Amino acid sequence: MPKPHRVLLEQLSGYADEAAAFMRRRRHTRRPFARVYYTDGSASDHPPGTTAGDALHAAAGDLIELAEDEKPARRSRE
Repeated sequence: MPKPHRVLLEQLSGYADEAAAFMRRRRHTRRPFARVYYTDGSASDHPPGTTAGDALHAAAGDLIELAEDEKPARRSRE
């Protein structure tokens, strides 16, 4: 019969291995893109470097800048 502390260490090691594998997969698959949804329910992805992708990324950046400019100033506590 294995000692209880060794079983626990093996379980923790297994969890750590799974977490590391998840992070590697997530890092590998995360790529920037713009997704456009159409009224019929379909969608298309546009990665950066394409004409449509670059235009969508520029437009999104402009919208973010506009939204930040329109935020009300935070009031400080007096």
